[in-house]
Amino acid sequence: KDGDLDEAEALDTGADDYLTKPFSFPVLVARIRALLRRTTGRSPVAVEAGDLRIDPGSRRVWRGDVEIGLTTRQFDVLEFLMRRAGQVLSKTEILDGVWEYDFEGDPNIVEVYIRRLRTRIDEPFQRHAIETMRGAGYRLAADGG
Repeated sequence: KDGDLDEAEALDTGADDYLTKPFSFPVLVARIRALLRRTTGRSPVAVEAGDLRIDPGSRRVWRGDVEIGLTTRQFDVLEFLMRRAGQVLSKTEILDGVWEYDFEGDPNIVEVYIRRLRTRIDEPFQRHAIETMRGAGYRLAADGG
């Protein structure tokens, strides 16, 4: 097939990836993220807000010395908030930043994930890292609550 030969030639001459038409937009976005991970050549830097700490490379979370287990999506939401600690983020910004283009559903899903995160990272520790900013969105306290 000509397509296979084209792909082989592109890869042999230095291309990092090859995408044929038609393609899925979420797959394109995932391939771009994979390429970006390879080009950085290093693990993502740990992020801290007070005693709340995440390690994006291992996808682990701690509150002080206590490790907290999160689902993949919960981790993604928390990382998005932590990388923007102190900033008010609307539901739309969180959806665009975490779910990107593969989200088709109720934007109130953000509220669901915020509530679940609070039950994991705040309530057991009597903390309030994630603040609701009425009519505006959410903010992760820069000091971790």
